[in-house]
Amino acid sequence: MTENRANSKLYSHWWMSKGYTLGVIWFSHACVWQVPNSILHRNHRDNVGQNHLTVGPGNGYFLGKLPKDTPLRTLHLLDLNPACLEITRKRLGNRFDVRTAEQDALKPWPVEPDSLDSVDSHMMLHTVRGKDMWDKEPLMAEAARALKPGGRFFGCTVLGKGEELRINPLARRFLDLYNSQENTFCNLDDTPEDLRKVLEKHFSAVDFRVVGAVGVWVATK
Repeated sequence: MTENRANSKLYSHWWMSKGYTLGVIWFSHACVWQVPNSILHRNHRDNVGQNHLTVGPGNGYFLGKLPKDTPLRTLHLLDLNPACLEITRKRLGNRFDVRTAEQDALKPWPVEPDSLDSVDSHMMLHTVRGKDMWDKEPLMAEAARALKPGGRFFGCTVLGKGEELRINPLARRFLDLYNSQENTFCNLDDTPEDLRKVLEKHFSAVDFRVVGAVGVWVATK
């Protein structure tokens, strides 16, 4: 398996601060992957806890939209790309106690076992190296290790194949393009079935569904 590494060309300071919201969050989510952003907003609002870790924060858009009465106080950010960490920390540092870790999400996380109230991973698992979802299992295992009993791991990811998916022609073109580019997507063999099974292996309760080309979940330890 190819090792995960940063992609500073794609996740540049310019793109994450100037183009990411429009190009990825507003266009790709709705038109390509067919997942309404309202689902991602609701996932964050309903499941985030006081001590929370985000794997792959992007530019912090969804965390920044949390309501004023959110229970979130301490926010851990984990990503290989410095621009994502820096821009999100700058965006949210006046609201939360933000702590960052620049590392591969498949390696052990710098948090104690049973220490987090919640973990999320939204629209990043499809970028993790691996021949299928089982190669990405260490991320789910780390989430389970880090969460307190009753804590929630929630998120979503673009999937590459499966009867449940609705992959329109535009999504197919983007999947093929991004998977052909070095260090961009790695998800052509990621399926809803495997993602559900990996989550069920590590969590006591899993609410999983497919929306468009995206698997969406809330898993409870």
